[in-house]
Amino acid sequence: DVNIDTIVPDKTLSIAGGGIAPLGKLRETRKFDVVRAIARKHDFSLYEPVEDLPDECITLLVFGSDELFRIGDGVETYSETTVLNTRAFGLTPTTPEQHYYVASELARRGVKPVTVAPRFIGEFQKGIDYIGDLAQFEAEFSVHAAIAKHFGYKISVHSGSDKFSVFSAVGKYTEGRFHLKTAGTNWLEAMKIIAAHEPSLYREVHKYALTAFDAASKYYHVTTNLANIPDVDTLTDAELPALFDNNDARQLIHITYGLILNEKGADGAFLYKDRLYSAWRTYAEEYYEAVHSHIGHHLALLYKGFQA
Repeated sequence: DVNIDTIVPDKTLSIAGGGIAPLGKLRETRKFDVVRAIARKHDFSLYEPVEDLPDECITLLVFGSDELFRIGDGVETYSETTVLNTRAFGLTPTTPEQHYYVASELARRGVKPVTVAPRFIGEFQKGIDYIGDLAQFEAEFSVHAAIAKHFGYKISVHSGSDKFSVFSAVGKYTEGRFHLKTAGTNWLEAMKIIAAHEPSLYREVHKYALTAFDAASKYYHVTTNLANIPDVDTLTDAELPALFDNNDARQLIHITYGLILNEKGADGAFLYKDRLYSAWRTYAEEYYEAVHSHIGHHLALLYKGFQA
């Protein structure tokens, strides 16, 4: 069963202050744009203690809704039911029984989610392939997909980038009705362009990422072993792009992206962001081709499973 006390461990905190554990503290992200939109529409404050808010407000944020919410830039979006795939549940996989319970509770409350994201068996770490027992994943995923079909929503696969070994099963059992959450792999393709064309800049960023890794790893579950990453000072410029074939190097660059882009010098100017974007504009066509090829590989495997 879903333990609301795990999701809201300290009801004296506000939502902005981290009162809903899976959300964390208020920050400038797309997720919190949606949270703000929900608060505006249902007239509750993100700065009041959770214990003072109506239960239905917490239900909206925890279980999602089929309502459309208008966010700051005028885009309309749905809230997504992702509570099954959050740190509030640790790394424990969502069993089909738990999934069915949450789905039935949503239905009982009149909530019709667009997507639901269970935490699947095995590990879906950032930027690398699936880690785990493929046969067990397929057996359990087939049941999760059947539950989603029964209740009329899509299964959402979070941290879906580069999980090539499970894509055919995802396509097969959802019959092509799935949501794959991916973004970081596009960042890795972008940084591979920097390694290929701006090696000096890449070396700077890579060395900074090593210093920032401990801070970044607090927000992600990864098993990165920095000792497995070659020292960039021992590599020629031509060898740098091959770092993106190294799982540990991929995760290093993946999870430090926000710190890399936001790091500033003593004068307040960005250390890397402006130079990175300048290079990406120069090599835009090559970047688009790389993303087209990489994401195309994702889609080919996903739909191969569906069409098989």
